[in-house]
Amino acid sequence: MQSFIQDFGILFLVIVVISFLAKLLKQPIIIGYILSGFIFSFFIAGGSSTEEQILLMAELGITFLLFLMGLEFDFNNLKYLGKDIFISTTIQSVIFFTVAFVLASLLGFTTTQSIYLAIIFMFSSTLLVAKWLEDKKETSTLHGKITLGILIVQDVFAILILTVLNLLQETNPLGILFVPLKGLLLLLIAFVFVKYLLNHLLKMAHRYPELLFVVSLGVCFLFVGISPLLGYSTTIGAFIAGVTLANTEYKNDVLSRLKPLIIFFNLLFFVGLGFQITTNFDVQIISLIILFFALCFVIKPAVIYLTLKQRGYDLKTAFMVAVNLSQFSEFGIIIISAGILNGLVGAEIGAIAIILVVLTLLISSYFIKYDNKLFKYCEKYLQKIDSFFSSKEQTADVPNMVGYQIIFFGYYDLGKEFFSKLEGLGKKALVIENDRANIHLLKQEGISYLYGSVSNPYFLDHLDLHEAEIVVSSVINADESKTIIKTVKEKSPKALTIGTAKSLKSSL
Repeated sequence: MQSFIQDFGILFLVIVVISFLAKLLKQPIIIGYILSGFIFSFFIAGGSSTEEQILLMAELGITFLLFLMGLEFDFNNLKYLGKDIFISTTIQSVIFFTVAFVLASLLGFTTTQSIYLAIIFMFSSTLLVAKWLEDKKETSTLHGKITLGILIVQDVFAILILTVLNLLQETNPLGILFVPLKGLLLLLIAFVFVKYLLNHLLKMAHRYPELLFVVSLGVCFLFVGISPLLGYSTTIGAFIAGVTLANTEYKNDVLSRLKPLIIFFNLLFFVGLGFQITTNFDVQIISLIILFFALCFVIKPAVIYLTLKQRGYDLKTAFMVAVNLSQFSEFGIIIISAGILNGLVGAEIGAIAIILVVLTLLISSYFIKYDNKLFKYCEKYLQKIDSFFSSKEQTADVPNMVGYQIIFFGYYDLGKEFFSKLEGLGKKALVIENDRANIHLLKQEGISYLYGSVSNPYFLDHLDLHEAEIVVSSVINADESKTIIKTVKEKSPKALTIGTAKSLKSSL
């Protein structure tokens, strides 16, 4: 025991040093965790009993990682995604899977191996991207919301894939029929548990912080225990437990209590991945790693950009989302780990996945950091490609803006009463918006709107502001605000430009 504690102490000191270096190089800290595990395993304690014990603890890390993802998954967010994000993500996933499967097959991998390798290509990193958006304060921007929306849909697809893989392990036809029925039963148990019992338990436990901590962990391990009884993996049970807690009124309290523990075991999961990296690769595997790595930064952004443009999103929004999602995901590693555990693929496929995830996270971090500079460099080339699109927002019709004296670029949530007040003063107001969630609110409140974006040159070319008396810039992005001001001066020199909708409200 003493030897393990000493070895673990050395490992943790390695983690501290490498994590500091990772942050100094502006890299996600999970890169530091994985590299720490690799360094410790390769140079310090390879093959020792300490490594085996850490790997056992890393399995618990997978459980907590899925639990955390579930905790941050809220069904209320799904209704604001809209069909465009579902359709785009589905098309992207099918293309990614097909391209990767064909390439792996051509390189000589078996059908099963090719399927698992193709799964790596399907997903982007929720942990990396969500953290970058939060750090850059872009979660409320349009491209931030679309990015998070796509990640949510991808998470749903990942859980469905884990379910399908459980289904494929059944050899009995009757067993295959019962797998989806057992899945529905698991969801029904979660629904009944939340509706009739969980909120009452959490209400009682909320008064005692330690009890809330214990009860929340108990919910996690309750579903971790139930899932295998119904033919599902413990990881699916952990995710459902997280979703169950996320859809209670005590979600934030639970998350604040559990997050330090979850972070610790997530750390061990990524350290465990570092232990599993091997350098003993043949030409076939090296060729696949190089191909997948290169195509990650070509195929993924191109497909995401084109599918979002096809659904009508503007040039800049589509580009920013494409840049944000150009990497492989930890979810792919989790699915492959399940395949290795079930004997469907070998450990070399897991090593390929880990190396690809680490390399793409490293490069993608810099792309995300400098996304605005990249856009400015690529904009003139994207506009040439853009001319081939006939999207929802690039219509030949001139936007109908006749009779509106106040034009809002972007919707600031002022509500129906404010717009009714403007009409009472004899001023008709129009909102120009391209955020589907805001359009949903505008429809609900019966406020006049026009679908459009200042990032779309086609829209600006047809924009008629000659009757506008006041133009309000309510967009969050500073560059878009500058474009609005410039456009107003060019198209309606007499119009008064006001910074935000909030400032207009305070002046009335």
